[in-house]
Amino acid sequence: MPRSVMIFSHPNHEVAILGSVRRLQPYLIFLTDGGAQERVEQSKESLKSVVSMADVAWLGVEEASLYEALLKSDVASFRALSGEVASILSGLDIDRVFCDSIEFYNPLHDVALPITLAALGRSAAPVFEVPLIHQRKADAEVYEVLRSPQSLWGDCINTKLTNEEHDVKRAAFNIYTSLAAQLGKDNVDLAVSRASEEQFLKARGKLPSPPSIRCCVTNGAARSFRTWGSSRKRSPMTTTMFRSSRPSPLNSW
Repeated sequence: MPRSVMIFSHPNHEVAILGSVRRLQPYLIFLTDGGAQERVEQSKESLKSVVSMADVAWLGVEEASLYEALLKSDVASFRALSGEVASILSGLDIDRVFCDSIEFYNPLHDVALPITLAALGRSAAPVFEVPLIHQRKADAEVYEVLRSPQSLWGDCINTKLTNEEHDVKRAAFNIYTSLAAQLGKDNVDLAVSRASEEQFLKARGKLPSPPSIRCCVTNGAARSFRTWGSSRKRSPMTTTMFRSSRPSPLNSW
């Protein structure tokens, strides 16, 4: 039977669409360890009551090693990772795929889509980006969570959760205690307030370039990425590293 697949750069990202995880019962793939075993354990604690843990793949790539690979333009490391994902996908009958959106907040979030497209090859399965967090255009440092920029809303699909799905998701936020440390209490509170509706962006056929002046907020393992995107240099992930011959992913739901 065809099924959905969800591919996340980090553990904990699944909480953004936990209602849909519960509803669709997808196969989940986590690319990295998230930089801390705590994040892995919190995801396991949350997911064990939502999906079959036999349908969760923890690839466990060290987060710091991927940041290092980005700094060195280490194409081979990312091709190997996409190959590992492709090996998993080859054994599944896929109807649609979800992955982290390109938002230029964290470079490892941004590589999820090109890795996914490369792993899918010529598969016609529709792909949807999951918005997590991006910096709004404003004088102050303000962030938008769990929603794509308004300029992309025409290609977004919003899904309302049932009361039961909403209650399960809100309760799950109490498990993800590391989120407050990563995102700040205000951003977590905003995410909780939006828990009843989940948004998906039809994956863009042409991967976007970074804004001309924008800093990527990253954690300690990637402080050297403070100026990510400031020179308008395209990430190698969006050019030669993952050229895909698959059809445009801008398909209907």
